[in-house]
Formats: sequence, structure tokens, C-alpha cells
Amino acid sequence: MIENKSFGDRTFNFLNTAFLTLLACVFLYPMLYIIAISFSAPIAVLNRQVWLYPVDISFESYKTVFESEVIAKAYANTIYYTVVGTVFELMGTTLLAYPLSKKRLIGRRYFSFFFYFTNIFNGGMIPTYLVIKNLKMVDTIWALVIPGCISVYYAIILRTNFENIPVDLEEAAKIDGMGNWAILAKIYVPLSKPIYAALTLFFAIGFWNSYMQPLIYLNNANKYPLQIVLRNIVLAGSLNDLSGNAVGSGAMVDMRTIGETMKAAAIMVVMVPVMCIYPFVQKYFVKGIMIGAVKG
Repeated sequence: MIENKSFGDRTFNFLNTAFLTLLACVFLYPMLYIIAISFSAPIAVLNRQVWLYPVDISFESYKTVFESEVIAKAYANTIYYTVVGTVFELMGTTLLAYPLSKKRLIGRRYFSFFFYFTNIFNGGMIPTYLVIKNLKMVDTIWALVIPGCISVYYAIILRTNFENIPVDLEEAAKIDGMGNWAILAKIYVPLSKPIYAALTLFFAIGFWNSYMQPLIYLNNANKYPLQIVLRNIVLAGSLNDLSGNAVGSGAMVDMRTIGETMKAAAIMVVMVPVMCIYPFVQKYFVKGIMIGAVKG
């Protein structure tokens, strides 16, 4: 039997759907606009003909961006930082969550409070920079990886997930002669694949989009990740080495307009990897976080 909805329920559903649709359009339009500019001819952008779809489709901006050694080097740096940083953060978060999930740990409550306290309060940017400088990690990958190799927030979620795993499995493993490292690697981690899939994506996106730490700790331009290079392209004169290849001696379009199409193409090049990966791991988000957040 189908339950008839009241007028109030139908009105709420209609207004909610309308509001969410409008909100989706507001969020989606800037992306579509950037895509349209990146595939449009510079003269069309100059004449303000581009709004929602490309005008006089051109691939010159993407060709110039992909031929740029600056972008290629930044891509390699970003992939390197993301892979190394994600691995270290997963390891650090796991090594914090596992012992805190054991009730037999002496001082477990105090250790938990200590780490949680650091999640709320920190020394600030200048003391952190001085520590990194004194440790000789400035202008190295370790300045980006070591300070954030443990995520307390996600460690708490992972700890709760470990607490939900039956203790009988651990006891059986100990009878078979397994130690703590083997139990963690062969029982706890395999049984936590959904939450690890979600954490891997969260950590990877965090390193991929990292901006402030590279800006503060990296001085060598050859070590810049994509976000810093993109910032230079959008704000500074770094377009010169990109735009120079696209402008011939007889070009009639001003440099600023060509720069706009290049900026849009560079933004899309940075966004595309995350956009391609996200749909394949989205299904793990809710499942992984709910497993770690709800104790049952």
C-alpha cells in the first residue's frame, strides 16, 4: 500500500529539490565556464562570447601547457609528494590508532587526550617553521611530509574501527604465534579496507592540493608542486614561458587574453586527475567513515 504524502511533505520535497538543484548549478557553473574558456579561441574570450560552452574550439592552450617543462616538472613533483606523503600518513595514522584501540595500554586515556589536545591547539606557523628549519628539512620533501604524517582526527576514526574488530580474532592469532606487527598487518588492516580506501583518497587529495606548506618551505623552483606553479601562472609573470610558444609574430590577440585561456587550461590540467579518480572510490566514502565512526 502506497502511503499518500501530505501537502506539507510534497511542498518540502519540491522546495528542497529546487534549492539543491539551484545550489548544484551555482557550484557547477564556474567549472563549466573554465572548461569553456580553456577550449575556446583567445579572440572569442576577448570578445566576451564565452559563457557556458566553447566558442571556436581550439586546443592550442592545452598544447602549450603540455609542452611546458614547468608544468611537466611540477606534475612529477606533485605525484612524488602525493605518493610519499600518503604512504607516510597512512603508516603514521595506523601506528597511532592501533595501540590506542587496546584497552590494555597503560595510560591509554592520557595518551588519547595528549594527541587530541594537539589537534585543537598548535604552536602556530612561526614556531613550526623554526622547528623545520632547525631540523634541516627546509626545501626538502620531508618539510611537507613529516609535520603531517599523523592525522589525529582520522586516527580517532580508525581507532574506533579497530575497536569494532572482534577480540577473538586477535586471541586466536596469538595462539598461532603471531605478534602485534603480524596481527596488525594480517588481521586489522585487511578487515579495514573500506576505511583505508577512504583515508587514502583523503590524504592523497590533501597532498595533491597542498599549497601553504610548499609555499612556506620550498625555495627551489624546480621542486614546486602544481599548486604553486598554478598560482604563479594565475597571479605572476610565469605565463611568459607558456604563452610565448602560442603567439606568433603576426598574432593580433593581446597577451592578456591568451593568458586567460592558458590559465583555464592549466587549472583543468590540475583538476582532471582528482576528477577522474573520485568516482571510482566514492562508494568507499560513506561505508568507510561510518564503519569507523559508529560503534556497534
